[in-house]
Amino acid sequence: MSHSDSQFDALADAYESSIEQMPFRKHIEMYSFLKVVGETKALNVLDLGCGSGLYTRAIARQGARRVMGLDVSDGMIGYASAREQREPMGIRYLRRDATRDPATISADLGETFDLVTAVYVLPYASSQDGLTAICSTAYHALSGPEGRFVAAVLNPHFSREADWYREYGMELTGAVEPSEGAPVHLHAWFGDHILDLDAFYWSRAAHERAFQDAGFRRIKWHSPVLADSDDPATKDRRLWNNYLQCPHALIVEATR
Repeated sequence: MSHSDSQFDALADAYESSIEQMPFRKHIEMYSFLKVVGETKALNVLDLGCGSGLYTRAIARQGARRVMGLDVSDGMIGYASAREQREPMGIRYLRRDATRDPATISADLGETFDLVTAVYVLPYASSQDGLTAICSTAYHALSGPEGRFVAAVLNPHFSREADWYREYGMELTGAVEPSEGAPVHLHAWFGDHILDLDAFYWSRAAHERAFQDAGFRRIKWHSPVLADSDDPATKDRRLWNNYLQCPHALIVEATR
């Protein structure tokens, strides 16, 4: 997820527990994102807006050659780094603003990457320029013409019905006919945690313009799917109908 200091510094524990306590995150969100990411063996991967390292570690577990996580939040980077010390996976975590000087990213980090990921980073861009800057950072971090940027973003057509996502432990509110950059509010509850996060609405066209302006030439949108799993939570497909019919997030795959 994406991070400005004020919203995210103290939320690492909540993010970590949400993957188990909000079943849609494991059985739909993470499953779908990693499916689009695909094979990572022998790849050098950069996770932008890595937060607590939840997805960073998942990517490392899939066999990536080297993984780095960047985030602007001191609290998130502190948590991720401490966990890496306790449970070494060879991940390097650094504090960096993904919107700052995109063209300098490779020089700053001293390396380039085959794949860049970003889970819920783009929804926190407060302007079209900020949206483009994140995409440009990903573009300049990539090493070659087939380098990919895979991002989980807010679905521009998320349901405005008040109870649509309630059974999944969250409410998402925003204008029925929003303008670009209009505020969106996420209220979520799970275990002992309550999250209230403010993000921004961007249309599909605004996303695609940001990717294209950054230099990406091929853009593909993916809808999330339910994992084919032995977990009992995935067996009653009726439980997931609302979410799969109108998910709160989509996955964008952009290629240089």
